[in-house]
Amino acid sequence: MPILAMKKFATQKTIVPILHVNENVSLEEQIAERAHELWRQRGREPGSDLSDWFQAEREVNEWHQRRHKKD
Repeated sequence: MPILAMKKFATQKTIVPILHVNENVSLEEQIAERAHELWRQRGREPGSDLSDWFQAEREVNEWHQRRHKKD
């Protein structure tokens, strides 16, 4: 299941990525899914696996922090 959906705002012409995290899997799996999505967005070019992983870690952790602030 892809964890990134694209949403187009009526007032903008740009597409804004929205992170959707599957909370039914471990944190590590959530990060792996996001890193895979980043790799696909880059055209599946090799050589940036660590930067994809670190970016995915930041995004997923920020998502969890924002979500828990709402609770």
